Amino acid sequence: MEVKDNESLGLKPIIIKYLLQWRLFLAAFLFSFLLAILYLIFYPKTYEVKASIQLQKDKDMAGSNFRLGEAVGMMESFGLGELGTTGINLEDELAILKSNALLKRTTQELGINFTYTKPFSFYRLYDEEQPVILSLDKAAQEKLFENIEFSIKGEKGRIEVKVKSKSSGKETYVFNSLPATIEFAGCNFMLDYKDKQNPHAYFNVDVVYQPAVWAGEDLADEIHIEDISKTANIIEIVYCDYEVNRAIDILNKLIDLYDKDSFAYKEKDAKASVEFLSIRIDSIVGELNKTEKIISDYKQSNKLTAIEYDIQFYVEQMKELQGRLIELESQLYVINLMDDFVKNPENKYNLIPMLMTANGESESSLTLYNEVLLERARVIQNSNGNNPLISTLTEQADKLRESVYLSIHNAKQSIQMAIQDVKQKESAIVNKMGEYPNLEMSYIDLQRQQEIFQGIYLILLQKREELLLFIGDGKSKVRIVDPPYVKGKPVGPRKLYAAIGIFLFTLIIPIGFLFIKEQYISLRHEYLRVKN
Repeated sequence: MEVKDNESLGLKPIIIKYLLQWRLFLAAFLFSFLLAILYLIFYPKTYEVKASIQLQKDKDMAGSNFRLGEAVGMMESFGLGELGTTGINLEDELAILKSNALLKRTTQELGINFTYTKPFSFYRLYDEEQPVILSLDKAAQEKLFENIEFSIKGEKGRIEVKVKSKSSGKETYVFNSLPATIEFAGCNFMLDYKDKQNPHAYFNVDVVYQPAVWAGEDLADEIHIEDISKTANIIEIVYCDYEVNRAIDILNKLIDLYDKDSFAYKEKDAKASVEFLSIRIDSIVGELNKTEKIISDYKQSNKLTAIEYDIQFYVEQMKELQGRLIELESQLYVINLMDDFVKNPENKYNLIPMLMTANGESESSLTLYNEVLLERARVIQNSNGNNPLISTLTEQADKLRESVYLSIHNAKQSIQMAIQDVKQKESAIVNKMGEYPNLEMSYIDLQRQQEIFQGIYLILLQKREELLLFIGDGKSKVRIVDPPYVKGKPVGPRKLYAAIGIFLFTLIIPIGFLFIKEQYISLRHEYLRVKN
């Protein structure tokens, strides 16, 4: 208790000393109150612009219900009747939306890396408020990495442009009319009226060029992109600006570019698969024509004009085994196609066409491998070559490729064993037939080969048609839930910030001044004492 009393006695004179300086606190209050009023008056009224989008789950390259007659049964037996849907990784999609590459393109498309203001003003001019417009082609922007300031003044048909930068110094240009070219810092800037039909006769505007990659970084700090839930595929995009039209344009352009890029990735993969299938279809057509010619020559040379009726009895007994063998041979051929594609070094990081089933598993090694390659292609597209994520995805793809080899090898062995088993059963039936003519057996083999090629041809043709339908469909990945809209209540200036500022300045400025004053007086007395 004694200690607390001593502390109270020690604080009391300090508090009284500060209260005696009430005029200083009042002056600080009035000064901070004035600053708060100026903040509320001159700070631009800022609004929050919000948009919501839903990411659509895409079918793997195509998801149509397109059918080609007799191929339906064989397609379903191969697991190719419906292509599996691919999931959405929201974290990946959020990273793409926030990527500097996408935000950089957004600023370039809208030209907002050129900032227009009136002299001695902090308010940006946008769209119709701009008397003139400056532009620079994208190739030149990729080489220019410094801010450049333009001061443009137009009066009575005379346009004066003053340009300056740190590396290139200052230059002045005079033009009698627009459009005009400003050659500065090794680049050709184009200057023209914003409204060519009704150009401004008198104007004075300052323009600052900022590299698009830097403007993209600034936009990344100002824009907020997040998912509303881990269980939903909906993303909210929020941007605050006092120029609401600019904010709306930014959100619309960002969503549009993201949607176009997403489709471009899938379209590229679909075209690669179409090319792969077209080559295989041409090969199958050649094999089919060759087999049909062999059958025709065989029937003519052996005078087997009505062999179908002669062997009808035996065909009925072997019908089930033949159908099964055709199915297995077709599957083996398709798997061999995939095996050749995977083992080709040129296809090391190309997507594997899904021509075989995942053996009933929810996610096969082939699907996982394709998803990793697609993610790797996206990261390479949206970042530079030094991104460590590229190496991680490449290493992951290399590991998964071993499981792909093993999956194809196991599938091939399984089918080969099944084929051997069916042939053994077929041979047993043939042996029971006793005097079944070898001639007729050879003819059945030829017919079987023909049916195999016909089935494979229809399978590959349907796959190619589905991919072509996907390319031509141009289905958007993004569904607009809420288009960009302006919220009713402004988010700035904030009265709470003004009140907090008044409170802090009223205390900090007087106390700080008095404390510094006391320290100065104390140090001066100490100095005089030591001197004397």
